[in-house]
Amino acid sequence: MSERPRPPEAAGPGARRLSLVLPEHELPGHAPALFERLAKRARPGSTEHRGLLAVAQALAREAAWSCLPPSARKELQPAFSLVESIVAGRTTFESAAPLARGARASTFAALPTLEQLTRAAVSQAAEVQAAGPRTSLTEHAGHTLGRWLGLSVHHAVAAVCRTLESIESAEHALTVPSDASGALAYGRTALGSARSPAFQAAAIEQARFEHERAGSAEPALRAALEIQIFHEYLGARWRAHADQARLIQAEFIAWALQPLER
Repeated sequence: MSERPRPPEAAGPGARRLSLVLPEHELPGHAPALFERLAKRARPGSTEHRGLLAVAQALAREAAWSCLPPSARKELQPAFSLVESIVAGRTTFESAAPLARGARASTFAALPTLEQLTRAAVSQAAEVQAAGPRTSLTEHAGHTLGRWLGLSVHHAVAAVCRTLESIESAEHALTVPSDASGALAYGRTALGSARSPAFQAAAIEQARFEHERAGSAEPALRAALEIQIFHEYLGARWRAHADQARLIQAEFIAWALQPLER
């Protein structure tokens, strides 16, 4: 067995030392580095804490208001009202802590209702729109639409819950940007590409090409390939939406929090 390498400081006088990062200072990569640094070091009730809470609320609100229909937003208004009161200085962090725990529990409990209301609103809107041409993927795309709408609501509600948790500890805000961008990406992909007949047709045509090139005569294999390629295309579109959302978040966070970093 080879000898274990010695650390740089054991190599002799003058050797360069590696600066060690303590576990509590490591950045997990959920958000822009500036946001994560401030979340790691913000003292409870400090100016940095208040600034992070304001940014987390803005990101969570954008996700919720973009992914949920107006009929579902009233379920989240008490949570946002509480955070707004703290950010505005009308309520202290200390007095808001028990209220935040209650609001968090109520918000999480409302998740099934919010998912149901969102799916119902999209279904009603589809009924009044002119029906597009059907494809062999239409039925599957309908199931996918419902699932991805549910995921968008789930991530939006997660962003709200994490914002409420960050009232007691700023570190809980670390995942708000990733939850918010995920919610936006799922919602935009579901309402755009997932239910587009042209998008489905592109996946079907690619599946036909690959099926014929492979020389297969099994219709079931072609049908499976259509679904697989459809989801590959959706995944690429989701990634594009998520990247765009994260870029906008980074610009907003830099504008909002840069003055707080010393």
